[in-house]
Amino acid sequence: MKRQIRSVAVAMATVALAGCGGGGESGSPSVNGPGQVSAPSGPYRLKMPKAVLKGTFTESREHSEPDQSIASRLAGQIENGITAFAAYQPADRKDEFSGPVLSVNGVYGTVLSPVTARDELLKILDSRTVIQDERSVVITGPRTIIPQGSSEPVSCRIVRKTSEFGTSWQPDCSWADGSAVVKVAQTVDLKKPPAEFDLEAFAAKTAIIRKEVRAPMAP
Repeated sequence: MKRQIRSVAVAMATVALAGCGGGGESGSPSVNGPGQVSAPSGPYRLKMPKAVLKGTFTESREHSEPDQSIASRLAGQIENGITAFAAYQPADRKDEFSGPVLSVNGVYGTVLSPVTARDELLKILDSRTVIQDERSVVITGPRTIIPQGSSEPVSCRIVRKTSEFGTSWQPDCSWADGSAVVKVAQTVDLKKPPAEFDLEAFAAKTAIIRKEVRAPMAP
């Protein structure tokens, strides 16, 4: 039974978040959160590596392929958009059901309105689910956080999901700029209340992942 529940949890995490990727920055400033503007280092795309967080999380075997329909739905905010997606689990996991699942979703291209594009991306991903009639409500945030060691902010929140099977919750942090809009989410121990989750620490992880998934645009 535990194995079956874990399989459903992994499927929910990956399918609900599947489909976003990419990133090419323009020469304009990047907008990552309310009132936050930072200068981009240059154009980039999203390239999902085999491992993130300095090798402590490796690619999960249970994940779906990028859903390019998400990029199509964001065509009004992102020109030539390409969706990217990857799911990761702890490198030292004993099996495919152990440890939290990290999902990285994004769309890259020429982002015309970063904040608007990110808002639309979050709406799309919040609506994706493997369970019928699931309702998503933001219970914490969004909070704009500038992670230690980074000049670029991220926007973090906690979302509660309710369905006929019960209630769950999930944290996520996102960024948006002239090249990409990206959401990083993580499954959690549902026995713990959302108030105990450290969004600051998760924002710091997101900043590391942001560096790891950015790749130079092809010449």
